Amino acid sequence: MNLVALFGAELKREFILLVRYPFELVSRLIWNLGFALMIYFGFGAVGNALPGFQDDQLGRLLGLLITFIAINGINNATELLAEETQTGTLEQAALSPPPLVLIMLMRDLASFVEMLVRFVLVMAIAMALTGARFHLDVVSFTVLLTLMYLGLEGIGMMLGGAALLYKRIATLAQFAVMLVFGLAVLPLNSLPNWMGGFVDYFPFTQALVLLRANAIQGVPLSQLIADGSVLKLAATTLIFLSVGLVSFIVAERKARDWGTLNQY
Repeated sequence: MNLVALFGAELKREFILLVRYPFELVSRLIWNLGFALMIYFGFGAVGNALPGFQDDQLGRLLGLLITFIAINGINNATELLAEETQTGTLEQAALSPPPLVLIMLMRDLASFVEMLVRFVLVMAIAMALTGARFHLDVVSFTVLLTLMYLGLEGIGMMLGGAALLYKRIATLAQFAVMLVFGLAVLPLNSLPNWMGGFVDYFPFTQALVLLRANAIQGVPLSQLIADGSVLKLAATTLIFLSVGLVSFIVAERKARDWGTLNQY
């Protein structure tokens, strides 16, 4: 099985859809930028009354901008499965030579590439409108965002597996999205102590802390690698992704046994 060819086909499909539906692309850009700026300026207006909020404005803007990539990683597998079900092609995908889990993974990674391109454009516009200045390092951003996305992709695959079995899991997916959003806008050091362990070992918050250090404080990626921070994120990502892939495979097998793979 040629994974490169499979990924290339999914990447081509992703950009064909962008060209074919330009209104959808423009709508995504406006939504990503508009929502981030609304929250950013909203917190800026009340920040003086909230301890720790005003000082974290740059970090909050960065968090909001990468939130859309994080949400995509969590929701993409479920949305793709719903799309395949609605078009009646899920069984065809499940019977194709590549395993369904690989099709979902390659499709998600192709979507991530599109998200990176959109992220760069939205970030440039946001910087121009707000006057915010970040230390932009393409390599650092790509490495850290990729590790974050793959870790959250593991959560997305878990949700995708649940969707194969239980179909309607919108509430669970919305909870995951709101969790990421909350972590993006709240000062992490203000969270209660009982959340400390979760924050330290959640791919989104790990990546957010490193991205803030890199983009706001100017800490180079080489230093983050040397102190073990990137390795810790990579290890967490590997665990989340592995558990997610195994969960999806198990769920798919159960759905085949139950005969409910393409029923809704």
